[in-house]
Amino acid sequence: MSDEINLILETACRAGITAAKICRAVLAETPESLEKGDKSPVTLADYGCQAAILREISATFPDHGIIAEEGSEHLRKSAGDAGAEKIVNLVSDATGETVNFDQVCAWIDHQGSPTPDDDGAVWTWAIDPIDGTKGFLRRDQYAVAIGLMKDGVPFAGVLVCPNLPVDLENPDGQRGVLFCAAEGCGATAVPVDGGETRAIKSSGLSNPGEWRVLGSVESAHGDPSLVVSMMESAGVGGGFVRYDSQVKYGIVASGEAEIYVRPRSRPDYRENIWDHAAGTIVAQEAGAIVTDLDGCPLDFTLGSKLTENRGVLVTAAPAVHQQVLDGLRVAKEASAD
Repeated sequence: MSDEINLILETACRAGITAAKICRAVLAETPESLEKGDKSPVTLADYGCQAAILREISATFPDHGIIAEEGSEHLRKSAGDAGAEKIVNLVSDATGETVNFDQVCAWIDHQGSPTPDDDGAVWTWAIDPIDGTKGFLRRDQYAVAIGLMKDGVPFAGVLVCPNLPVDLENPDGQRGVLFCAAEGCGATAVPVDGGETRAIKSSGLSNPGEWRVLGSVESAHGDPSLVVSMMESAGVGGGFVRYDSQVKYGIVASGEAEIYVRPRSRPDYRENIWDHAAGTIVAQEAGAIVTDLDGCPLDFTLGSKLTENRGVLVTAAPAVHQQVLDGLRVAKEASAD
C-alpha cells in the first residue's frame, strides 16, 4: 500500500472515529430533529460529524474537492443559542480542540479546490456525515460515510457503523464496526472500540435458496413488492431483512448477505452520490458487484446525483448479479401486465 493511500485511509478513519464519538454523545441524551426544507430530518449530530470530518480532510488535503450533504445555513438559522453552544461542545469534546461556532460552520462549508494534482488527477470527497438519520433517531442502524473519488470514480472509502453488531449472530454483543477500503488494496473491518482488523470478502454461496437479501427500511427508498417478486422469480430463498443506511454495503462486503437491492418507488428519483460512494468501493474491494438496476455501472462523474442510473444493486458475485437482474426483469414485466 502506497504512502498516499495510507495517508488517505488514516485521515478518513480518524475522521470517522471522531464522528462516531459525536453520534454516541448525542444518543447518550435525547436527539432532536431539525427539519430541513425538503422535509428530511437533520440533527446536531449530522452537522457536528460533518464539521469533524471536514476538519480532518481540510487539514491534510486542503485542495481536494468536497461534495457533502449538509451546509451551515440551516444550522445557523435553526440552532439558536442553545444549539450553537451544544454543537460547539460536541465538536470540541470529540476533537480535543477548543472551537467556536463560526469555526464549526466554516468546516461544515469547506469545499476545497478540486484542481488537478501533479499527476493530473482530480480528487473529490463525497461525505454523508450520518447516512440514515431516521435510523439514528430510532437508535437503530446508521453510518458515517466518507468516500473519496479519483476523477469521478470511487477510489477509497470508510464506513463507520457505530451501532452495527460486530457479530451479526450476536446482536447483544459488542457494537460498532469500521469498514475501510481503497482501490487495489482490498477491504477490511475492525471494531470501532478496539479489536482485530480483519480482511473481508463477499459471500461465496452458490445456492440461490441460501441467498440473503437486504433492503431499506424507508418505503420511499425501495419497492418491497418488487423485491419479493424478484426473489420468487430468481429462486432466492435466504430471507429479506431491512436495514437503514450504507450499513448494507458493509454487510454484503463482509459476506453476511448476498444481495442488496434498492429500487425506487418514484421513477424520477435519482440517488445522491454521498449515499453510495464509500459503500461502493468497500463492496467492490471485497469482491462484490455494484451496478444500477439495469446492470450499468454507477456514474459518479455528473455532480451530486447519479442522474444516469436507476436504483442500485449490490451482489456478492457476478453469477448472483446476473440472476438477480434476470429476476428483476421478470418481476417488472409481471407487474406491468
